[in-house]
Amino acid sequence: MSIRTALALLLVCPLALSACGGPFLVFPGGALSGEVVEEPVADWSFVTDSFVDLETRPSDPYSVELNYFVRDGRLYIDPAEGRRWLDHIRADDRVRVRFHGKVHPLRAVRVTDPAELEGFDPERLVYRLDPR
Repeated sequence: MSIRTALALLLVCPLALSACGGPFLVFPGGALSGEVVEEPVADWSFVTDSFVDLETRPSDPYSVELNYFVRDGRLYIDPAEGRRWLDHIRADDRVRVRFHGKVHPLRAVRVTDPAELEGFDPERLVYRLDPR
């Protein structure tokens, strides 16, 4: 690959990724695009995707793709320490998730109840994503 081609890719790839309306693979994105659904979801058991797109920091949206869990119809995430988006959640619990092109405004609530934490990795933090 020539230097000219490599430079062109370095310039074009970030522009292409920013047009995705969210994260792309391991690259974080900005605001999630899609139809915003304000009605709260009572039971998340219908989601079967491997990953969810999560947007944090409403003032300057930052989004990532990550694993999630559904238990008893509730939606959970378990961030590892040191993640930038975890710092965002600690500063402002307002988040948005996207499944099937639909964006849901939620709140990230840290789970501390031992009964609710049963079965989760004890080394990880657990957040339940509740309606706003």
